[in-house]
Amino acid sequence: MRKGLYFLILVLVGLSSCNKPESPQFKYLENVVVELESLSTANLHAEAILFNPNKNTITIKGVDIDVLIDEKTIAVLEKDYDIKVKGNDDFVVPLDVKIRLKDLNLNAIGSALGLIGDKGQEIRYLGKIKVKAYGVPFSVKIDYKDNINLKI
Repeated sequence: MRKGLYFLILVLVGLSSCNKPESPQFKYLENVVVELESLSTANLHAEAILFNPNKNTITIKGVDIDVLIDEKTIAVLEKDYDIKVKGNDDFVVPLDVKIRLKDLNLNAIGSALGLIGDKGQEIRYLGKIKVKAYGVPFSVKIDYKDNINLKI
């Protein structure tokens, strides 16, 4: 009977010391750049910087993000990943998507001119990054606004 009680206490202490996995924390976007590919398309590049607060490695499973200009969706980024991320560390998730300049409701020259200059145009990333930690799925919400400029 005593051995069973000791075993039960040992199991309860062991279970209470386990940490619950935490969702990664979105910090910011960087390197937001539009590169003109042709008169009708451009590549939109950005890098999401996040922090893994867990001690162990987690896995980035994918992204589901809408890209908006003037509150109008110009592209949808849905991509699967299998990126392993070390514990207690910052990490980068690439957010690359092609956009059609006609979706901006401007012609190619007007689109380019609207993105050139000091101010550029405001762009918004709205969606989630899908993560798995200790077998538990998480979604990290992304809602980020920035001004973009065209890189020719």
